Amino acid sequence: MIDEDGGALSARRHSALLGFHARHRGGDADAHLEIRDPAGTVFAPDDPALSRALSAAVGRPARMARSAGAVHDAAPLHLVTTASLATMAEWVGDPELDRRRFRANVVVEADDDEPFAEADWIGRRFELGPGGPVIEIVSPTERCAVTTFDPDTLERNTDVLANIASRRENLFGVYAGVVRPGWARVGAPVLDAPES
Repeated sequence: MIDEDGGALSARRHSALLGFHARHRGGDADAHLEIRDPAGTVFAPDDPALSRALSAAVGRPARMARSAGAVHDAAPLHLVTTASLATMAEWVGDPELDRRRFRANVVVEADDDEPFAEADWIGRRFELGPGGPVIEIVSPTERCAVTTFDPDTLERNTDVLANIASRRENLFGVYAGVVRPGWARVGAPVLDAPES
């Protein structure tokens, strides 16, 4: 999403954007993107009504735009483990803490229940299912205020970021790059990547 001058707009500065959700209709590479606003209205990315809704949300002219390159913080993927998410829920005293606050593309169900094990995976490569995409863990993820917002209600809980800052030096999860693209399915095993 960009403003009238072509500058990128993000939820870091415009938390109302967290109320918009994108998804593909269908499950293949030819699927179409749709965007749902907080009221539940569904738009195509090029719908002028979506631009009006986004503009109202951020308080200035805004619209969706295609990017020739990827638009992300430090890497295209963010990964966390279920053990880390469970520990965070314990720290903030909310067993129903929504994992979507952390915007992870990949959530790994940890066999050993060791929280924050992913922090030790920097430099390792993993295959997301046999023959699936290969990713490389590149760095820890420094967290921002976006984690304080409930993904449905947009209500804030500053305990989330306060715990990350005080207990984890403001790091939670890891960034990953894509070594070999492909489709990953929910429930696929996470394997050590084969030697190339």
